[in-house]
Amino acid sequence: MKANQLFGSTRLRLALWYAGVMACIMGISGLGVYQVVAHAYHRTIDQGLQAVTGVVAKQIEPVIQRPEQLRQVAKNFSLRLCLTKTDCIPTAEATKAAQLPEIMRLPLIRVPDPINYYIRLLDTSGRPIVVMGLQIDQLPSTSGKAQWQTVNDRQGIRYRQVSLPLQRQDQPGGYVQVGRSLQDLDQNLAALRWTLLLGCAIALLLVVVSSWWLAGLAMQPIYHSYRKMQQFTADAAHEFRTPLAAMQATIEATLRFPRKSESSTVEMTEGVLAVLQRQTLRLSELVKDLLLLTRIDQRQLTGKYLHCCLNDLISDLVEELAFLAVKEKVELSMQLQVPDSVDVLGDEEQLYRLVCNLINNAIQATPAGGQVRVLLNKDEQYAMIQVQDTGLGIALTDQGRIFDRFYRVEQDRSRHTGGSGLGLPIALAIAQAHYGTIQVRSELGKGSTFTLHLPLG
Repeated sequence: MKANQLFGSTRLRLALWYAGVMACIMGISGLGVYQVVAHAYHRTIDQGLQAVTGVVAKQIEPVIQRPEQLRQVAKNFSLRLCLTKTDCIPTAEATKAAQLPEIMRLPLIRVPDPINYYIRLLDTSGRPIVVMGLQIDQLPSTSGKAQWQTVNDRQGIRYRQVSLPLQRQDQPGGYVQVGRSLQDLDQNLAALRWTLLLGCAIALLLVVVSSWWLAGLAMQPIYHSYRKMQQFTADAAHEFRTPLAAMQATIEATLRFPRKSESSTVEMTEGVLAVLQRQTLRLSELVKDLLLLTRIDQRQLTGKYLHCCLNDLISDLVEELAFLAVKEKVELSMQLQVPDSVDVLGDEEQLYRLVCNLINNAIQATPAGGQVRVLLNKDEQYAMIQVQDTGLGIALTDQGRIFDRFYRVEQDRSRHTGGSGLGLPIALAIAQAHYGTIQVRSELGKGSTFTLHLPLG
């Protein structure tokens, strides 16, 4: 229960971290997008204002002879903001327009949206003389000395305007001021803000759900490793407990045994020492196996990989394990299915341990009267060693776990073979260290076949 709570809280923290980081990224990205779009809008508006102002000032300056002429020019000034060239000057005013300066016939087709523009002509003191375009009587009075300004009217609508001085022979002749309403811009930016906020909210919700799912995926291998570690600890404790319990029981029995004579005491002592020796050897072998697995896992094996002849290795093993097979009343044989020698690159001692574990496991799993065969073959890339037995077989549910450390099938446990459950895990670890594989094929009541593949040297 505590482990589940620990992993649950860790998963929640991971999900919150994922969601928090993604929220920051989306917030920064959304703010960046908004700033880029707003800057692009403002820049476009400023460029349009600057272009219109430059055109108007260029047309007005030539007709100004001296500053007081600006009012006289303003009386005849009928510049209109036009969408096209055709509706710039009404037909009824064509005759009168022909007598006016060139600025009178200027179509401001460069204005992107003339409906939102206004033009003001100011005298040298900054007082408006002519106002055209939008009804901007509610705008505050501004001086023409400031080139760029953003002002608000009484309704809170923002306007962007630019002022350029009119000069004639280096004499001030007033100002021309072109402005534009920013109401449509503010509406577009408001819509963009709401779109970004809504999009980020929906995306954040999806991120929260995805973060919880991803945190679960990330925790799965950790939880699996934790469960394996728990199982390993429990199995290791069980394997250590058995010889230790036997040693403790032997010692306690010896202490309670009455001492009748010196000869009986010597015999009892020899028997106790023999039991302690067996259990000590069992513990020693168990510790050595665990250390070997640890070294293999950490890739700390110091053995040098040399060319090893599998023909000789199998022959030696079959000869050495023949006594064990006779003891267990099992027929052990080998069959070399290759005419020449089969060499692999590896550590001979480790390979010896690997094949020995497979053969020893087959002998232990085969009942009296059964058979164990060791076959050697090869193809173009791999050497193949098969260990076949006519034992009890392995259930399909157990075949996926027989290479787990300390795992033993129930049939093996019931026979009290004395194995620690580390033989097959050590064999698999050595095979993988030599870039090989071990496959098992088994059927209950018919036996098992372990196939070892090693790359040829």
